[in-house]
Amino acid sequence: MAALTCSIVLSLGAMTDTVAQEKVQVASLDADSHGAPVTLDAYLFRAVNANGPTPAVVFLHGCNGMFSRKGAIDARELDWARRFNATGYTVLMVDSFTTRGQASECARGGPVRPWVERARDAYGALRYLQSLPGIRGDRIALMGWSHGGGTTLFSIGPRGPGHLPGMPNATNGTSTTSAPSTPNAPNAPDFAAAVAFYPGWCNAKAQGADWSTTVPLLLLTGADDVWSKAAPCEAFVNDVVAKGAPITFHIYPGAYHDFDAPNMPVRARPEFTNPKTHVVPITGTQPEAREDAIARVTAFLAKTIGE
Repeated sequence: MAALTCSIVLSLGAMTDTVAQEKVQVASLDADSHGAPVTLDAYLFRAVNANGPTPAVVFLHGCNGMFSRKGAIDARELDWARRFNATGYTVLMVDSFTTRGQASECARGGPVRPWVERARDAYGALRYLQSLPGIRGDRIALMGWSHGGGTTLFSIGPRGPGHLPGMPNATNGTSTTSAPSTPNAPNAPDFAAAVAFYPGWCNAKAQGADWSTTVPLLLLTGADDVWSKAAPCEAFVNDVVAKGAPITFHIYPGAYHDFDAPNMPVRARPEFTNPKTHVVPITGTQPEAREDAIARVTAFLAKTIGE
């Protein structure tokens, strides 16, 4: 698959260590109304002092998109990118919203669905990275938060783009949007691992009774998260683990949504109130959970994609 790159290199000084980014154009496995691949903005963060091909991690943002109100990439993703770059991993952050003209989907949802368009974006990012020199194509992980965490589950499940031809709709098994003619690159490796933070749609109703995966998955969520609730997620995970899925699951007591974000005050988010359930999300850092998550993710990726 052809991949376009942009030679603009920026540096982001809002962090302790400056992180170099390259804005690139990635062809999703999704297609427009003319059958052409949808082209996405993405941001490539190269591993620090790499002496050879590196493992890589694809990032999937949450329902509010990749950027703050000031237009900066979300601090959570930047913090993780800095850590991974220092560890020797390249990071590719995929922007599923901007080039589709989509704003936040946090309150009322939207047309960029985690089981269709965004799952196709994830695999487009995988194929893009596998086309680059300097990347270990067999050691690429997928990592998503909230809306992106739900996308992670749909992507690596039995109806994900890498597992069935034609990329069917996860809810009813029928194709809803045309796709490029050679979407699945059957000889290319799948994701080697996945990480999902407080994923949406983490329940049996959304994922289906037959959901499973062969991709090692680390799933982390907060006990006090009213947005992506832990109880149905735990029941779902326990069932699929009993059937053999390679999932490591952990619930953090006292943790809300976005618990791994750096320096985010805990607060209610009425602007994201669900119009049907009237649930008001609560977001914010939980320092103990954040530190433990950093350690767990670091160890998990070292085991699954590390050298």
